[in-house]
Amino acid sequence: MWSSSAGPPPDPLPGKQSLWDRPGLLTDRELIESSLVEPSQRARFLAAQAPHSGDWLLALSIANCCLRLDDEAVRVAVGMRLGLSLCVPHNCHCGTLVDAQGLHAMVCKKAPGKIARHHVFNDIIWRAFGAAGIQAVKEPSGLDRQDGKRPDELTLIPWHGGRSLVWDLTVVSPLAASYVDRAATDAGTVTDMAVTRKTEKYPTLSSAYRFEPIAVENLGVFSSTTLNFISELIPTHFYHATTLQLGAFARHSAS
Repeated sequence: MWSSSAGPPPDPLPGKQSLWDRPGLLTDRELIESSLVEPSQRARFLAAQAPHSGDWLLALSIANCCLRLDDEAVRVAVGMRLGLSLCVPHNCHCGTLVDAQGLHAMVCKKAPGKIARHHVFNDIIWRAFGAAGIQAVKEPSGLDRQDGKRPDELTLIPWHGGRSLVWDLTVVSPLAASYVDRAATDAGTVTDMAVTRKTEKYPTLSSAYRFEPIAVENLGVFSSTTLNFISELIPTHFYHATTLQLGAFARHSAS
């Protein structure tokens, strides 16, 4: 049966189960991909295949380390990724109709989850710097901004090349009406757009500091520059725990 679907087995025979499973998984993936019609379906499908977007499923569920998701958080996280109904349609505080999938909660400026996602993500990065012995201050002032806007963090000691690191982060929803068509073409497109906007927002900082724009989708896709930055900052044995905490944004989105 295996040979009829995948062809003659290699010689010598593979010793790992994953090598035997791969042809069947590729066939299933092609079948699913061919059945996708709506841009939101394809955006979810591509996000699920993005590097590290599913790492939160691999972390040990340790409550004392804040790594354990409750049942409601898991329900929302899985429902978001599969496009399932998460709530009863209702009117948001802003007056917009929230559909059964709850997509409006990811973009509404009045939704408490929008601010919570930002704070949780920022706190994860801030604590990672503290674990590395690098002190950082939140929302520093006086960094050559004429409009009063402030980035999220500033390290108090040099990070690279004798310059302190300044970062500003954002959490974006690829299923938003303004993004979904681009998200359906390639995973990471939306986060790369967000990185570009952040860079344009702070054009003068790069001369005195190393500016790092950080962007992640609430479906778990990181921008390419963010992946490089997190891999440099966080030791490997902490990486899965960090991505699990980022996956917990779904719980805040449901509130």
